[in-house]
Amino acid sequence: MSLVLAIVILLSACANLEENKLVGKWQAVSITEDGMPMPIPPAEVGFEFFNNGFYNYRSTLSYKEAGKFSVENGMLYTMDTLNKASTEKSVQILDIAQDSFSIKMNNEGKIQVVRLHRQ
Repeated sequence: MSLVLAIVILLSACANLEENKLVGKWQAVSITEDGMPMPIPPAEVGFEFFNNGFYNYRSTLSYKEAGKFSVENGMLYTMDTLNKASTEKSVQILDIAQDSFSIKMNNEGKIQVVRLHRQ
C-alpha cells in the first residue's frame, strides 16, 4: 500500500513540476501545419500561466481564452471559462525548458506545432 501511495505522490510532484515550468509569459515564435509555416503572425499568439493554475491565451483576430490549466502525462489541459460553450482542450507538450516550450495539436487531421519563448 505504501508503494502505491509513493507512486501517486511522485506522479503528482512531476505534474506540479511541469506546471511550475510553464508559469510566466510566453510568446509564439513559430507556428507550423504539417511541417510548413502557417500564414499567422506568431507575435499575435501567446500564453500566460499563473501559479494558481489559471492561464490566459491570445491569438489572431482578437481571440482570447482564460481559465484553468493542468499538466498530466506530457499533455497540457486547458478549460476556457470565457467562452460559455467551451470544453476541455488538450495538446501534447513536445518539450519544455527554462526559456522555451513547444506544443503539438491535431486540428481537423492537420498537425500543428507552436514553438514559444519565455518573455
